[in-house]
Amino acid sequence: MKKYDYIVVGGGPGGIFSAIFAGSLGIKTAILEKKNRMGKKILIAGSGQCNITNTGDTKEFLTKYGDHGKFLRTSLYKFSPKDLQDFFKKEGLELVAREDGKIFPITKKSTDVVNLLYSLCKKYNVDIFENCEVLEVSHKENFGIITKLGEFSSKNLLISTGGITYPATGSEGEGYKFAKSLGHKIIEVKPCLTPVFIRDYPFVELAGISFKKISISVYNEDKRMKESFGDILFTHKNLSGPGILDNSRYMKKGYFLAFNFIGIPFPTYKEHFISYSNNNGKNLVKTFLGTYKLPERFIKNMMFEAQIPECMKISSLNKKERDDLGRYLTEYRYEITKLGGIDIGMATSGGIDTKEINPKTMESKLVKGLYFAGEVIDIDGDTGGYNIQAAISTGILASKNIGKTL
Repeated sequence: MKKYDYIVVGGGPGGIFSAIFAGSLGIKTAILEKKNRMGKKILIAGSGQCNITNTGDTKEFLTKYGDHGKFLRTSLYKFSPKDLQDFFKKEGLELVAREDGKIFPITKKSTDVVNLLYSLCKKYNVDIFENCEVLEVSHKENFGIITKLGEFSSKNLLISTGGITYPATGSEGEGYKFAKSLGHKIIEVKPCLTPVFIRDYPFVELAGISFKKISISVYNEDKRMKESFGDILFTHKNLSGPGILDNSRYMKKGYFLAFNFIGIPFPTYKEHFISYSNNNGKNLVKTFLGTYKLPERFIKNMMFEAQIPECMKISSLNKKERDDLGRYLTEYRYEITKLGGIDIGMATSGGIDTKEINPKTMESKLVKGLYFAGEVIDIDGDTGGYNIQAAISTGILASKNIGKTL
């Protein structure tokens, strides 16, 4: 039986930072990682360049987590995006921000981040047990952890096992099983930050075309569940881009997506059409659509969907054709057939119910000494480094509280 003051289950960003911080406080700490190397999720972040966090202040960050930003308030203020940047700078790894706000190590190598974290674990005497799959967790006076490498005991336990996406990195949902065995409720989990597939995908020929900051609406039957503005990208087989990825948390099979590609409501489009037709009736329909600065390939595609020949003049369009075209441009609904799966989704929506976790400490409200950090909790951030920041901030908050109790 190996005994510690603090055991971290899961060597992702939240778990590693929590262990390092605990070790710096003199707390006898161990990380139990089931894969042959910890930090595998860090290694693939930002396509291997490691998008660590994002620019912007903490107040702005809190708007990037759907309906759960309030839960992260204490953790993000106690260890802010700026604090994380200062941490790396102090440890000798410079960071750089891209134009889109994403922050990377200046070397653009995620291995540099992981290697630094390994060296800090060594510096603060954090024991790392790799190839150490946890099989069972129990609690009496202390936590008992049964693993493939033997048994462990600890007064404090952090579950930071991630969600269900990218299972090759070790995120296979075990944390939910452990939390549930200790009495916690699990909110239904599904991949998020994922591309979306729609019925009879009409944009195959438009692969590579993107739209900036257009209106995106999510409907469940006739009820609009979410409306926002974001960037979308047409691929050969699905819809992607930050506006799709960030809103995928609100989507389900059978829901509908609607876009406004021209930035004006349908009635205003009709007014524009009538005015233009009265003054330029001999012009082609596609010439009129060109006034909205739409890509030529997109114009041809929309006219095809509305069954309007490219050679048709605007004065020849009847009312139905005019309205059909306008609806394709401003409010047409596309049925969602599926979301990207666990190997595509970059994060997990759902997880351990936040109502059962103290947001000021990350400690369980049900079991003393039990803590949670990162994606295993029912929180998920937008694309761009927000999930790694949340994992790190929640992990450090847990360590700070443990430091006060020992």
